[in-house]
Amino acid sequence: MNRRALLKAGAAAAALPIVASARHLAAITAPPQVAVDRRDLQQLLDESAESLGIVGAQLAVFDGEAVHEFATGLAIRERNLAVTPDTLFQIGSTTKVFNAAVVMALVDEGALDLDEPVGSYLDSAPLTSDVPPVDMTLRQLLSMSSGLDNGPYTDHGRGDEALGRYVASLAELPVIFEPGTGYGYSNAGTAVAGFAAQRVMGKNWETLLAERILQPLGLEHSATFPEDLLYHPVALGYSPTPSNPEGERVPFWGLPRSIAPAGATLCCSAGDLVRFAGMFLRSGRSADERQVLSEEAIETMHTPEIDMPTRIIAQRWCTGPYWKRWGGEAIYGHSGTNSGGSSLLLWCPNKGVAAATIANVPSQGYPLADMVFDTLFPEVFGIDKPRTPKPDTVTPQEVELERYVGQFEAYGSRFSFSVDGGRLMARSEVGSGLESELIPLGGDRFLPRNPAMGGNRGWDVAFWGDDVSGRATHYLNGVFALRRTDD
Repeated sequence: MNRRALLKAGAAAAALPIVASARHLAAITAPPQVAVDRRDLQQLLDESAESLGIVGAQLAVFDGEAVHEFATGLAIRERNLAVTPDTLFQIGSTTKVFNAAVVMALVDEGALDLDEPVGSYLDSAPLTSDVPPVDMTLRQLLSMSSGLDNGPYTDHGRGDEALGRYVASLAELPVIFEPGTGYGYSNAGTAVAGFAAQRVMGKNWETLLAERILQPLGLEHSATFPEDLLYHPVALGYSPTPSNPEGERVPFWGLPRSIAPAGATLCCSAGDLVRFAGMFLRSGRSADERQVLSEEAIETMHTPEIDMPTRIIAQRWCTGPYWKRWGGEAIYGHSGTNSGGSSLLLWCPNKGVAAATIANVPSQGYPLADMVFDTLFPEVFGIDKPRTPKPDTVTPQEVELERYVGQFEAYGSRFSFSVDGGRLMARSEVGSGLESELIPLGGDRFLPRNPAMGGNRGWDVAFWGDDVSGRATHYLNGVFALRRTDD
């Protein structure tokens, strides 16, 4: 049976109303009209996870009124422990929206200002050797427009001082572009924003997250500290290997606490992810009508700040979440992957709905979300989701390839580009020397023929900027920005 035929949402889902609001993207005021068939969604998750070789996964759907949670597979295969709806997974960079919400809670009470120099909240200045903090704001850091390099993932211990030590270590981190003039995903920038919140409040970041977001929203299936995870069922990560395609257990737990705001430590169930998204659908209120963030804060977080050169993951970035348009609807969200898990959270304010997937095979988290959402969004939410282009289905466009030839670098990353037989070839000069043809999509966008070039996420890559001879000045490898260095 065709998977798309599994879900029968009925005419109500196909005719969801557009909800008018007095404020920009305000709360849903009409009753939900989304029909959720639990049996069909469970089958969709089961079949999708099985086809991708995923050990364990969750799906959660918020229909505007209730949260529906689904689980499949094993949380710990060696112990035959099944995934349940309340199993916690590592969510990776989806944490960044939680971090932005913490910052916005402090903006609401006047402790932080999005447009003040970030240096005014730090122990020392300058933050980097290239650009003084006066040119870098919290708004830019949270919208990935600060220009700060993605940075290292260095371990500075498990104490409360770890985040501050990490930020102090960024003194020589390169700036890829002038703040506010471009897009470049930065884990380091997110950590700096989280540290600003920690420093002005005199509490560690995890405590701020719990007090400002997790507890007020009633997110009982979310935790950061290992000692708290002991009170929850937890999924371990698995990674396929040539000798074991079903996946070997990841031999270490996760990334260091020093980059916690960027997505190193927060674990959640998929249900808690969509409960978190519900705050954005209720103008900052929790399910029990507690005002967690102001309506102004939600509006700020829903306002795009910067356009993206790439288009598949998103088209624009806001203060925290990204923004894209599917079937005429504004979709917000974030995704994340770390050593033990991969998550994707999306919400649509106009429809009043949200959905999240999580998997414990990180390399298959994005394919799982893509496969599930290909059916869920059109058949249940009534939102047309564009199909992710595949290398063997796209038609190459005519572009001038010489513009892209050269070398581009960022911290720990270097790519070289050449033209071979009329094809643009990319090579990673760090690590295994990964190579791929880049298929022109038009403009300055390309799709890697080798999906490993983009971490198996299915994302496009792009170039931007012009030097005096018309060559591109920057390269965006999915979301990570690099600058030309072969001047």
